Amino acid sequence: MKTILAGKELAFSFLPGGGEMGERIRNFDWNYTSVGSPEHWPQSLRTTLSIILNTRSPMFLWWGKDLIQFYNDAYRPSLGNNGKHPYALGQSGEDCWPEIWTIIKPLIDQVLAGGEATWSEDQLIPIYRNGKMEDVYWTFGYSAVIDENGKVGGVLVVCSETTAKVKNFQALQSKEETLQNIFSQAPVAIAIFRGPSFIIDFANEKVLEYWARTYEEVINKPLFEALPEAAGQGFEELLTHVMATGEKYIAKEHSINLNRNGKLEKTYINFLYEPYYNLHGTVRGVLVVANEITDTVSSRKALEENADQLERSVRERTTELRKANVELEKTNNQLKEFAYAASHDLQEPLRKITTFINMITEVEKGDLTDKSKIIFKKVISASERMNLLIGDLFVLSQISNYDHSIEEIDLNVVLERVTEELSMEIEQSGAIIHKDNFSAIRGITRQMQQLFQNLISNAIKYSKKEEAPVIYIKQGSVKTNDQPFDDLEPFTTYNKISFLDNGIGFSQEYSQKIFQMFYRLHGKSEYSGTGIGLAICKRIAENHKGIIKVESEEGIGSRFDVYLKY
Repeated sequence: MKTILAGKELAFSFLPGGGEMGERIRNFDWNYTSVGSPEHWPQSLRTTLSIILNTRSPMFLWWGKDLIQFYNDAYRPSLGNNGKHPYALGQSGEDCWPEIWTIIKPLIDQVLAGGEATWSEDQLIPIYRNGKMEDVYWTFGYSAVIDENGKVGGVLVVCSETTAKVKNFQALQSKEETLQNIFSQAPVAIAIFRGPSFIIDFANEKVLEYWARTYEEVINKPLFEALPEAAGQGFEELLTHVMATGEKYIAKEHSINLNRNGKLEKTYINFLYEPYYNLHGTVRGVLVVANEITDTVSSRKALEENADQLERSVRERTTELRKANVELEKTNNQLKEFAYAASHDLQEPLRKITTFINMITEVEKGDLTDKSKIIFKKVISASERMNLLIGDLFVLSQISNYDHSIEEIDLNVVLERVTEELSMEIEQSGAIIHKDNFSAIRGITRQMQQLFQNLISNAIKYSKKEEAPVIYIKQGSVKTNDQPFDDLEPFTTYNKISFLDNGIGFSQEYSQKIFQMFYRLHGKSEYSGTGIGLAICKRIAENHKGIIKVESEEGIGSRFDVYLKY
């Protein structure tokens, strides 16, 4: 025995340390692979492995004709749990990566053929890990390892997973697009100027209408190049001051000469210049929110200039003008609130924009055109839906990032809290809830309460108009060797919680699709919601190492079965 151990230590004398993977390499029986026993390994392989195992950068090596695999501790987390680790060690590349072999094999062949090293940034390469296929983004390079014969003996991979970075960037892009869509539909003129030249980054339909320009004529151009007639009227100094000091500027009934219909016209606007900042806290540009009031101001000035001739008319309209001025002042205040919302934290704009629009609608409802009323209604509806959507996405993100705080849960207490939260809906619908005397389970309390609330709320929402909703909540247990679900671990006992209702139901063909993000069986006009509630339930079940299934029949009702491992 001592002789065998001594021989093993001698074979790996070149390979001390290396953490978990160093230990696994030393304990692996390499005689069953094409690289053979370690005492016969070439110096090039030994040196490369020594470098890989003693670096903190994620590295991976394919060696020999079968592309036998080695990797270090830094690469290990990329393989996830319940996936390829530790079986990937000593395995051939083709056997290990069947799902992406057609993607990576050409890159490997390029290096093996003596070609240039490869480099890819933020490339999507899905892999099997954590018990499922996952979309994973990588920044990586393949380079040749030259052996003692001057030939390519292996391919060294230096890589890093960038999935979180890519998904964060995609989420930020989505938020920016959403905000731009809201700005585009706003009933007031909105523009964004960038940098000391005041490049026009954004201009909505209202501001283009005010400028009498097309989108192509102004976008990405300096302000005073796109609107040369606006130069020399004091706006350069105002904008420069906002950029330099970070102080906002508010103007009422400000006059500006603009080129309209081939000639200069004097117009009047109320506007707000609000600085907006980059991630480093530096003023990046100016957000502009404006409202043209030319007709109102012109009417008032005409009355003032013809006071002697229109004394009686002035007296009759004095009250009206005072009311108009009060409404105008309210509009200005609302514009300030809207601009603040637009330049503030991106997580808050929808709520504040909705509030702002509601206030404008209420204050100026008598002066709005039919077209403006329709636009207001659409913007309010879109904002409210987006508010609900952001709220549900926030819940989903919190559930996605749970902290493994597993504890004993009293489901009786959970149901009591949920029914209290939904007391208004229960009372209005006349819902009746029957329940078992629940036994305690282990899980994440906050998530279990969210699960109960979503499923009970859905049962109430999708109930029949002519019949009060009746909901049954039952608890039991299931052994996986006694039931057919392939998604559950074999020979394991699961808690089973069932939610049954007498609602409108749906065709069983949709039993998988309803758990998809944003999938809706009914239009927004029929039933409210965002299409995320059941996706949240699915994520909660998965967080508890379980699944959620549904059986439903149109006009009869639905049964949701939740299987939880904890």
